[in-house]
Amino acid sequence: MGDYVDLSGAQPIPADLRKGYVEHQWWNGELLRDGVESHALRDPTRRALSDQASSWTYQQTAQAISRVIAVLRRRGVGHGSAALVVAPLSAAAVIAYHAIIRSGGVAVMLDRRAGRSEVAHAIATAGVGLIVSTGELLTQLESELGDVPRASFDELLAGDRSCTDWVEPDPDRPSVVLFTSGTTSRPKAVVHSLNTVRAAARNLAEAVAVTDRDVAFLSSPLASVTGIVQIHLTLDRGATLLLEERFDRAGSLRRICDESATLIGGAPVILEELLSEADAQGISELPLRSVLVGGSVIPRALLDVAAERYGITPVRIYGSSEAPCAVLTLPSDTGPDRVRDDGACAPGTELRVDGPGELLVRGPVRFLGYLDEQHNEGAFAGDGWFRTGDLGRVEHGRLTVAGRLTETASRKGLKVSLAEIDERVAALPGIREAAAFALPDTETGERVAVAVIADVPDAMSLELITTPLVDAGLAKWKLPEQIVLWEGPLPRTESGKVQRRVIAERHARCANLYADRVRWQ
Repeated sequence: MGDYVDLSGAQPIPADLRKGYVEHQWWNGELLRDGVESHALRDPTRRALSDQASSWTYQQTAQAISRVIAVLRRRGVGHGSAALVVAPLSAAAVIAYHAIIRSGGVAVMLDRRAGRSEVAHAIATAGVGLIVSTGELLTQLESELGDVPRASFDELLAGDRSCTDWVEPDPDRPSVVLFTSGTTSRPKAVVHSLNTVRAAARNLAEAVAVTDRDVAFLSSPLASVTGIVQIHLTLDRGATLLLEERFDRAGSLRRICDESATLIGGAPVILEELLSEADAQGISELPLRSVLVGGSVIPRALLDVAAERYGITPVRIYGSSEAPCAVLTLPSDTGPDRVRDDGACAPGTELRVDGPGELLVRGPVRFLGYLDEQHNEGAFAGDGWFRTGDLGRVEHGRLTVAGRLTETASRKGLKVSLAEIDERVAALPGIREAAAFALPDTETGERVAVAVIADVPDAMSLELITTPLVDAGLAKWKLPEQIVLWEGPLPRTESGKVQRRVIAERHARCANLYADRVRWQ
């Protein structure tokens, strides 16, 4: 990968904008040491991290980070080198992330549920020199890791030396790589700097007035922009981060109450399940003071219940992996104004509408570019503007999102590329054509369904499609849970593009095969 990530074809943020971001303190030169290490000195016994197996004070977290840095140095992680973290929602994964960026390395993040093909793609795309995960996951992924060195979290944390003399990394340089599914069949590698992710965290912090007394509950993947931003939202400010690896509505609600969580962020379906469970148990009071929701259509009724029944202040967030926390509910918004639209631009963020109503965004949270040069083609519009792929309108400085140009399904806040599912299912024996589409789902928000034209429809089953997809390395959370045995040709536009909306409208007229979970909805 060389000294730095190669961002061929990406349009850099113009120099005049960069200068303005610095002058206005949107990129404020804050040091990494101003975060965990500073809080460890000021309040060493304050709790920093809790997962479902352990709890860490700020002092313990800072000491662990310094030990891991020393191990990473010996393993060759340094200025500009890439280390892949296949991350569960655990304190060890958070510590590994902090150690990598403090080493001057690039933290390449993948969720622990990533399929084998996604791991191989990440290694090849980012030029990974070290792979970090649990010992169990490293064993499971052995065949995809090749000869790339690897280290378990246990090995990193067992280091017997400390490194506290690390040099603060350049906040303008690539530091974080996240993978997101879009309209392409290959996941896009999104590159951020410390300036961009910390600007996003600062936007959230101002929207909800975060203090060191807050306890944030995180059940979205650590290796997502939601996860990375919340790491910085909390630990940069001396707050506590609760990590929920296995979300269970009853158990997670109990943990929120037992540990006095004050903030929760992620996909609306998470809040919906928690409030539904609270209602079922007759719980009338919750410790939560604010909820941060975004990523898909947000039911107005859900936010009303949160605010009116439980006194939880809702904060709507609009953004993406490429431009996180770009638009938010303002602290000054009160009453119905808090939920009537998608919010107003965060400091330094600008929006404009182009062509058929596509939203373009630029600002201090905008990513540096994609690793794959082909993904950068057409993604930018000059002068620092990024094409979001979303439709919307901006009136009196406030945003209302109307839909998407891109084609994805959002399953519990995780994006699934419909093009990727098309490609993989169509390649299976006995399938002539395939077109994936999203359907509403009471449990996950949306699920993936696939309309197929099969050689022998009567012999088709869900397992005949999902089993080879898993064997080929597709992550299980991306699997289709509904197969539509389509009759006749797939509906297409005059240009030949499959009309997924039409398939979704007419799928009930055909024979449908369901996963057991879906069958009883």
